[in-house]
Amino acid sequence: MNRNISKILYDKKSKVLSIAVKKIKSADSDIYGNIVIDYDKRGGIVRINFYDFNFKNFGDNRKLLKDFSKNLKIPLLVK
Repeated sequence: MNRNISKILYDKKSKVLSIAVKKIKSADSDIYGNIVIDYDKRGGIVRINFYDFNFKNFGDNRKLLKDFSKNLKIPLLVK
């Protein structure tokens, strides 16, 4: 079973930008200001969440995010 799901999701209502790397439960997390990085049991990154992410900045940089997701073949989803 392939557990790598890699996707980028932005929720305008909660202002959270989430980059999911794997579809497994996290075992540990680090918090750096408004950024939370979740890790699996082996220390690999599972997800990165950016809280209170400014939608205007997101809009201004949307093309860069699209290019980034396209180059890495990660779907960019906007709610």
